[in-house]
Amino acid sequence: MAFALMTASLLNAQPSLIHLSLQQKAKPGATAPVTVTWCSDNTGGKQFVRYGLTSAPGKKVKAVKNDSDGRSLFTAELNKLKPGHKYFYSCGSGKDGWSKVYSFSSEPEAGAFRVGIIGDTQDNNMNEEFQKTRIIIDLVKTYSPYLTLHMGDIVNDGSQTASWTKFLSVIEDLCAISPLMPVLGNHDVVNEKGEDFQKPFQVFHSLFTLPGDEVNYSFTYGKVRFIGIFSGCAQAADEIGQVKYKPGSSEYFWLEKELSTAENDRDINWIIVWMHYPVSSFGWSNVAGWRNNVLPLLEKHRVDLCIAGHRHVYERHYQVKDGVPVKNDTGTFSSAEGTIYITNGTAGGTPTGSGGKNLPDMAFTPERAMYSYAIMDVESAAITYTVFDQDNSLIDRFIIRK
Repeated sequence: MAFALMTASLLNAQPSLIHLSLQQKAKPGATAPVTVTWCSDNTGGKQFVRYGLTSAPGKKVKAVKNDSDGRSLFTAELNKLKPGHKYFYSCGSGKDGWSKVYSFSSEPEAGAFRVGIIGDTQDNNMNEEFQKTRIIIDLVKTYSPYLTLHMGDIVNDGSQTASWTKFLSVIEDLCAISPLMPVLGNHDVVNEKGEDFQKPFQVFHSLFTLPGDEVNYSFTYGKVRFIGIFSGCAQAADEIGQVKYKPGSSEYFWLEKELSTAENDRDINWIIVWMHYPVSSFGWSNVAGWRNNVLPLLEKHRVDLCIAGHRHVYERHYQVKDGVPVKNDTGTFSSAEGTIYITNGTAGGTPTGSGGKNLPDMAFTPERAMYSYAIMDVESAAITYTVFDQDNSLIDRFIIRK
């Protein structure tokens, strides 16, 4: 693994960069396993996760260690969690020190759960030290989400290890209590055309512990099938015929199987797909190849909600069914009427103004530029999606009912 030395502020942390992720269930009826990942200055000894149902956790799981450039990366998977419980944990060792005690909520047995929605946290102009991202993260944390989805462009330049580690240090207070489930954006991967074009940098695989191949993956949580797909560098790829999810490709067949399986699973009430490049957009973000590859699959199956990033605006599109927008301005929708497409905005990348008002399927976009995030409350018969700006002012709210 290529993993450069941390900044001086992180070198003294023990442990540091703590974050949770969810894994696929080993069997139906089990709760989603939770993986704890962290870094440590300790390069020789063993480390563990202590966890349990009290603030003095007693169970212990040995972590798996990977060494890189004098640093140690640790992961430990927590299995057989009781549904609907609050778990406490700390990571480290008695010899080298323990982290503070964090807590997370295990997958609910039934009923509602809450999801944080962020994206485009890239450390570019006005967010060089993720200072804008920190504002958004602090707000999301107040809602205590069970998990957090990220729409990609996690950093501005995926080749810079310092950006990844700084991001994880800024977001630690959220993702140490709410599993972080990202997809990759064009800024996170190799942008130069050639043999490695669109490949993730190794530092991503080093720092994150996600299901499957970590790039295209899915997991079930509650009665929702979440499917994250990698849109690559869609604009540049379109110029040379290398857009992801080309019909006949292995990833295309994977997505078709995932959607079909979820659609026919009686235990699944909702299908939510998230990605970086939107399939409904305008101007330079409208990549025909990406839309043509992916949209037919989304329309064929009963996807309820498709969330994207890339454009630093918030957009809500009308439900689309059989390629036709279903115009409804009440704010309450029936899932039978098609898929709602969302462009999630930005939690750090420079805002770019209002969205594509003249698109035939555009339902709502704000008049002003803003940083934003969303909170999604999921119930068996309804999803409530609420959007806020960096001042925590309400921007949009809608409900999808079964």
